[in-house]
Formats: sequence, C-alpha cells, structure tokens
Amino acid sequence: MKSPFYVSLKPFLHHGTLSRPVKWNAIFANDFPLEVEIGFGNGEYLERISRDNPRVNFIGFEQYCERIQRTLRKLSRTGFDNVRVLRLDARAGFERYFPPWTITRVHCLYPPPWPKKSDAKHRLFTTDFLKLVNSRLVDGGVLKIVTDHRPYIDWVLENIQDAGFTVEFNNIQANYGTKFEKKWVEGGQSEFYELLLTKHGHIPIGLKEDSALQSYIIDNFDPDNFSFKDYSHEGVAVSFKEILYDAKKHIALVHVIACDGPVAQNIRIVVALSPKGWRVNLAEGTMLMPTMAVSQALECVYQAAKMSVG
Repeated sequence: MKSPFYVSLKPFLHHGTLSRPVKWNAIFANDFPLEVEIGFGNGEYLERISRDNPRVNFIGFEQYCERIQRTLRKLSRTGFDNVRVLRLDARAGFERYFPPWTITRVHCLYPPPWPKKSDAKHRLFTTDFLKLVNSRLVDGGVLKIVTDHRPYIDWVLENIQDAGFTVEFNNIQANYGTKFEKKWVEGGQSEFYELLLTKHGHIPIGLKEDSALQSYIIDNFDPDNFSFKDYSHEGVAVSFKEILYDAKKHIALVHVIACDGPVAQNIRIVVALSPKGWRVNLAEGTMLMPTMAVSQALECVYQAAKMSVG
C-alpha cells in the first residue's frame, strides 16, 4: 500500500469555514508576527522559512491541489506548527481575510510574468493590488518580489506610484531552491531580480464584506428550454458552462463561472423540485466566497429558470 501523499491536513484551512475578520492569533494560539507567501508552488521556500523562523506564523496561498499536497508533505517534516495554507486566489485572500496592519512581510517568488502583451492583464501586481497589500502590511512591512524576467520588474515599477512604498532593487543569484529557479539555472540563467518594497505610508482599504446569497422558489421549470444569458457589468461577470438534469430526481445542476474582476470562481447552482416549488440555490458543499458575482450568478440562474416556461 502506498504511503499518503501528505502526512497531516492540519496546516490546510478551508477558507469557506473561516469567520471574518480572521483572528489569526487564535488560529495559531500565539501572537507571533504574521507573514504571507503568495503562490508557494511545491513549498520549498515556505518549508524553509517556517523551519528557520519558528516564532513567526506563515500563511501560504496556492491554487493548485497537487502543489498543496506536496507542500503539506514537506511541512510535516519540520516538526513545527507555524504554517497554514489556503487554496485561494491571493487577491481574494488579502481583500477578505487580513484586516489592515496585520502582516509584517509578504513573499512572492517567481510570479507568472505573462510576457505576451495580450496576457498582461493576468499579472498580479497591479497598482490596485499593490495598494491592497500596503493596507494589510504593518508600518515598515515589506513586500518581496523575485523574478527571472526583468521586464516584469519594470512593469511592477510602473505600477508602484502612489502605492505607499519605497523601492529597493537588487540583482541576485539563485538562492531560493524552488523548482522553477532550479529549472532556469539548469538552462543557463545566472542572474535574477529582486524588489523589496517597504511600506512608508498607509493606504486605507477596509475588508471587503460578503454579499447576501439568496435562495429562490419558482412555480415551474423546463430544463429543455433553459437558456442562460451571460452577464457582465462593472467588473462583475457570470458565464454559463453547462447544465445537467436528472429527470428521475427532478434536479438540475448548473455550472457557471462567477468573476469579480480577476477573481474567478467555479460554482454549481441547483434547480430542484421541492414541496413548495422549484428551489434555486447553491449546491450543497460548494466551496466559495460569497461575492457580488456569486450573488449575481444565483439571480441569473433564477431568471433563466423562470423564463424556461415562458
């Protein structure tokens, strides 16, 4: 029998169960400083800094399950309990899970540079995100960005104005030992680039609040005539993927993507026959953040289901 890919799930936090604002000192049962790594990959760096700094608490953000599994296994070897990881877009995490003046240091090693001009919209460190990070850092806190792609550094520097940071730029050698860094070193690259952004002025940005998620009841529903119209307005977008219908159970499962700006969530909405009529609500067990786009997705599915019978 194969050994488990990870030893313990304790460091993994289900973001949907966290009460907000999060009381990180209660989660870690101490008042140690809090640091964050954005996109920890396979966890090489997160494991190292958490082992070397046992009196610092670390939060890691990553969106790929395989990388989280590998990281959990590495963390189990340290013998420390000072790391928690979330499967979540860092933008949403900073908006909703960290009150202002919470974090002492943010690390981001080798973020995707999206080198094509047409893909630049996917880059993380926009002016708005830099201001958001500023608001969550303590006074004098530091954001560290490391990349192999010099044009990415230049792009970040273009976005730094009025974000409340002083800037230090360094040419550095490979010293982080991540999978991607090793790959580039093997390919012949010897020079990398580091930005240290130190908070010198506070940008006031409060926690983003949850949106109300409503359930609906309609009298009739015809899955054969269900037609969903994609929605987009003021940074909120909802796009239809598919509908699956079980005629015996009288249940439809609607898959949509709900986007609040660059933060996208795959969600499933149920249209199910109940004693009171056809009920429209989120599928049970859905892992999501209750955002404006999710609220709008429920409204869109409700309207489409209601229109299916004319």
